[in-house]
Amino acid sequence: MTDDDAMTKKIAFSSLAILVALSAAGGVLSWLTSNPMGLLLPIVGLAHRFERDVRLITCWILAFALVLTLAAALFDPVGIRPTLVTWTTFLAVALGCVLILDFNRSTETTTPRNSGATFIGEQDTLGLTAQFLSLVHPEDRDVTSHASSRAFWSGFPQIVRYRRLQPDGSYTWTELRAEPGYKIADDTPAKISAQHLPWSITNAIGETAEAARIALVLETIFGTGWAMDTTGRFTYATPNAQTTIGQTLQEMNRQLTDQDFLEGGDLGWKEIFHPDEYERVAASLRHSLGTGEHWNNEYRLRRVSTGEYGWHRVAMRPTRDREGRITGWYGMSIDVTVYKQTEAALRVREQELSQLVNMVPVHIMRLTGQGKPTFLSKATLDYFALDDQYIEHPEATLAAMRSAVHPDDAARLTSALRQGAERGDRIAIRYRVRGADGVFRWMDSRAEPIREASGAIVEWYAVSFDVNDQVLAQEELRLAHEALAKASQAANLAELSASIAHEVAQPLAALLSSSDACKQWLLLDPPNLDRALQALQRIIRSGNAATNIISRIRALFAQSVDARQPSDIGRIVGEARDLLAEELLRHRIGLEVEIDRELPALQLDRIQIQQAIINLMRNGMEAITPNSDTRKLGVRISRVDNSIQIAISDSGPGVEVPSKIFEPFYTTKGHGMGMGLAICRSIITSHGGRLWVENHEPHGAVFIFTLPIEEQPASDLSRTE
Repeated sequence: MTDDDAMTKKIAFSSLAILVALSAAGGVLSWLTSNPMGLLLPIVGLAHRFERDVRLITCWILAFALVLTLAAALFDPVGIRPTLVTWTTFLAVALGCVLILDFNRSTETTTPRNSGATFIGEQDTLGLTAQFLSLVHPEDRDVTSHASSRAFWSGFPQIVRYRRLQPDGSYTWTELRAEPGYKIADDTPAKISAQHLPWSITNAIGETAEAARIALVLETIFGTGWAMDTTGRFTYATPNAQTTIGQTLQEMNRQLTDQDFLEGGDLGWKEIFHPDEYERVAASLRHSLGTGEHWNNEYRLRRVSTGEYGWHRVAMRPTRDREGRITGWYGMSIDVTVYKQTEAALRVREQELSQLVNMVPVHIMRLTGQGKPTFLSKATLDYFALDDQYIEHPEATLAAMRSAVHPDDAARLTSALRQGAERGDRIAIRYRVRGADGVFRWMDSRAEPIREASGAIVEWYAVSFDVNDQVLAQEELRLAHEALAKASQAANLAELSASIAHEVAQPLAALLSSSDACKQWLLLDPPNLDRALQALQRIIRSGNAATNIISRIRALFAQSVDARQPSDIGRIVGEARDLLAEELLRHRIGLEVEIDRELPALQLDRIQIQQAIINLMRNGMEAITPNSDTRKLGVRISRVDNSIQIAISDSGPGVEVPSKIFEPFYTTKGHGMGMGLAICRSIITSHGGRLWVENHEPHGAVFIFTLPIEEQPASDLSRTE
């Protein structure tokens, strides 16, 4: 039993209980008062519970009883006039109550909720209830029911005419508008089925009786059933169908040509078809009628009320006798005009969106969970010179796109894509890819997975931005910064050289002058030894002055030992790594740092050691060429006996002449000064350490230097970093 049945049964039980209670109360009241007035309670309860027919019967019974008691009271044959008057009064009051109750119920039932047309749908919550259908003429009840069904199914508001019961018992024609009850994409005019127009049901259904019976079932469900014989003539069509197209069955079956329909002739229903649809539909229908195949089609029919054409989706199946012979055809038609209008509107919006996407200078892609492309923007197709058949040939499309990736970036890109697919993570990578013009350009790509409720990836959305100009601009800016730094270094060196020359020139000039004077005094005959001795003393003073100048300049570059403090070599390397982080990222070089635990603090000039480490790391970065398969830089810090050993390795080509690499002004770079490694060795040597280089197998070089471990005073240990 459904919830509705249970609720109905519950309500019925409550009404019956109330009726029994009223009857009992009325009986007790009449017995206590010796007056029949108490019986009004069950009579009014019965009149309220039952329908109008029962109330009319009750009125007739009460009226007949009232006439009998009134006649008896007038003649009073046995002297019981007071009792008869009491019953006469009771019957009159009971009859009046029932009549008043019946009048109120009838007025409440027949008064329409809205003036004018009745609406079914979201505008009238009354809907197709039993109360509403009781006011509809029995012959029109199916029409109104079908209108509501068609409105909900097709999305078209339906307007039909039906006969409505009036308070005086007559029927008048009224329009009913059935709304779909839901909103659709476009405003849709109402579909009018004028039931007052002539329509017919053929009497000669013949052996298509089974088809007509099934059509009636379809009509009950959808209001669109029809039947046809084996020659293409209609034997039944719903009133809605006939009045919508404005043709009766006789008009639809009218012979338009000398040939029968199966032989290529035409019937009257041709006139309601769209000119562009008829020949296709007729040929398809003839094929199904001739072969017995199921018929499904879509076409446009003209509506007589508006003259416009509406789309219909139809399905037709044959009926057969016991021998399997086709006896007729039954079919169903659904108005899909709203669906077609919505589909067209969506197609227009999709086209607008596609045009908008194609206008954006960004590569946009949509791929399945397995990585097959389902959408590529025009910018992507043009860049790779692909056609619009990429969905039919996904493997060839992916192969063409993979082959365009720069060889130096292919392995890195493949690894990132595989890792993203396995983990389901977002993908972000920058790589070079060759366009249709053969030029490689830098692309910045992002991919985002789309998941279903279970978490499985169903699609990938990806975008690629052309950042080639940005990358080139950054590279040019970096080169400009390096050129500026070298120019600044050259300018500083020139200024320093001029300063040194200025400072040293005066004592040297004095030295040369005194030397010449000493020579002259010694060449005299006899030599003037006193004067020569004075000249030699001036030479010594000038030499000492030049030496002091050189010492001050050296002290300027080689800082005093007093600047050295206990320092953590691991922290110094970490700071150097942070300073070079941006350059490592720009050159796409990985850095691995390994530091032994519990290393002692060293007495260092942290600035000089940090500068030496940075120079060695930068030298290793510059040794890694852009075409290197492995792009890795390593720093290893360990304790070896009484010293700390720092090894900086790279994956470059190695060192061809290790013996000359630390010589001043020796360089393997096109624009190098050859002073970086020499300065590094000077710094390490000044700290009591040693710097050398080794070639690393299978490729690369390792620069190794040591720093001695010195015993520190207790006061210094407290300041160790």
